[in-house]
Amino acid sequence: MQKNKIFISYRQSDTQSEASRLKENLEDIFGSENVFFDIETLEPGLNFAEAIEKTIRQSVVVLVLIGDSWTKVKDEQGNLRLFKEDDWVRKEVAMALSMVGTRVIPVLVKDAKKLSSDELPDNIKSLADYQWAELTIPRWRNDVEKLANSLEKIIPPVKKEEEKKKLFIPPPPPAKSWWAKNYLWVLGIFVVLLIIASFANEENTDNYVEQDTSQNFVSGEDSQITAAIDVHGSWVVYFNGELISTFVISQYPDGIEFYEYDITNKNVGNGSGFLDGNQLNLDYYYPEEDVTGKFYLSTNNGGESWEGRASFPTVEVDANISLRKSNP
Repeated sequence: MQKNKIFISYRQSDTQSEASRLKENLEDIFGSENVFFDIETLEPGLNFAEAIEKTIRQSVVVLVLIGDSWTKVKDEQGNLRLFKEDDWVRKEVAMALSMVGTRVIPVLVKDAKKLSSDELPDNIKSLADYQWAELTIPRWRNDVEKLANSLEKIIPPVKKEEEKKKLFIPPPPPAKSWWAKNYLWVLGIFVVLLIIASFANEENTDNYVEQDTSQNFVSGEDSQITAAIDVHGSWVVYFNGELISTFVISQYPDGIEFYEYDITNKNVGNGSGFLDGNQLNLDYYYPEEDVTGKFYLSTNNGGESWEGRASFPTVEVDANISLRKSNP
């Protein structure tokens, strides 16, 4: 039997949204037919236990996603599910560990800590001895790329390297404008005019210095405002002019993490992104419908508000989106 699949094991109450997001990332590199994700991959009418066992036997890699509640989830009687013999997560991990030729990779998700063998039942205690990978929201792209590079040593990618890179970089810039094609000529004319103007103003040097100092002060102030843009906090979201939800954004030196809450204060989505000057680029995930999207926003008022576009290619939605700082 040929082993050519990647199996993603996870606990739904712990890392379902992250597992779904990782599945999409890996499908872009290794192909959807080679990434197994039980909710979507199992066809109706199949025996769950038989299908899971068959797929693990076909898997050259099993990724065990572990969040901060992976070992803490309890059943209705208050017993830890991981220590029950009928717990499917435990069964999947035990089965993977027993397979010859199958690489098992524990993946710490978000703020999960490395487990010790004391926290695990006997038949999967060895999981604590395996080398761990890590996926964090602020560094999601870099972490996924690092994991994918490791997997490519085990299972060959089916997509071109150029297509893989598209997953980890912002959209390409638009076609060159007239200014981009002719700016050297314009700058040359500007320099000549500047030289002429400097000679004409030599008699008013004192006045010029005073005026220039004032202008530099304003310019410096604007520069500080641009450099100090802060998106941390709560933002009201308008979709095609209609208030729909709230984003709670956390800002880090290497990226941005956010969660979306509807009008009932229910968490309905999440994502990550980065700030580049006055440009805000966000990757969005809506787990209930398994929909992903991208937000491209910009600000012209130092970050008091943001305007841009929201794109959801899989559902063919492209709309205006704006963020307004929520009242404290």
